[in-house]
Amino acid sequence: MSDYKHIDMTYLNDLAMGSNDFMIEMLESFTKTTPESIKTMKESIATEDWKTIGGLAHKLKTSYSFMGMDNMVTLSKTLQNFGLEGENLDEIPNMINEMHEEYFKAEKELLLELDKLKND
Repeated sequence: MSDYKHIDMTYLNDLAMGSNDFMIEMLESFTKTTPESIKTMKESIATEDWKTIGGLAHKLKTSYSFMGMDNMVTLSKTLQNFGLEGENLDEIPNMINEMHEEYFKAEKELLLELDKLKND
């Protein structure tokens, strides 16, 4: 495995102000809801429910910022705009696939971080 970090806990640490419980709660929520949101976005492609995709991307944008996943914040913002505006619809499936791949690359790091916090 490479040393490349997909996450940066700096912002979340700042928000938590030393609270491990807050960090644990945020990480557990993120690792539970993000895959569900991505799955729903993939399902929404089939029904051409672009507004749902845009709305979920909007919610994910904030979550990604907490986890220091800046590239995903940018992707979410673009996906949100495309979905809500009904533009560049042909690009949306590839963007959701990229989001899916990037999340699962980061998931191992997120779960390690969560494990460390729970054992502190």
